[in-house]
Amino acid sequence: MHHEEQAAAVVEAVTAYDRTLPVLGLPGSAWLRLAGEAGLTTVQEAFADRAYTPEGTLVSRRLPGAVLHDKDVIAERCVAMATGQPVTDVEGGSLTIEPASICVHGDTPGAVEIARAVREALTAAGATLQPFA
Repeated sequence: MHHEEQAAAVVEAVTAYDRTLPVLGLPGSAWLRLAGEAGLTTVQEAFADRAYTPEGTLVSRRLPGAVLHDKDVIAERCVAMATGQPVTDVEGGSLTIEPASICVHGDTPGAVEIARAVREALTAAGATLQPFA
């Protein structure tokens, strides 16, 4: 998110490997900024099953409540994010995240059910799901 040297190394690696690959990351990250400056296609990503700080960063997994588990709550949050509505941050405030991609972590217990619920909710809300180019 904030480590310039690490972000630059990843940008260099992706550019050397295949500069046509779209790259995903948190909005406002050094990684996405440097990737965009290098001419890579950047995709702002949100995380369905993670709590956010008021600054829009992910709450450390070491803290309670960092990983969300209720598929219905997660699906509702994803619809809000996809439609430009605010979600509640870890401190109870409103945070607007406008992602082009929403990730469900595969290591979250119930990930498949969460992903299904998110897809169903997004589709029901009229969102168009498509690959990014």
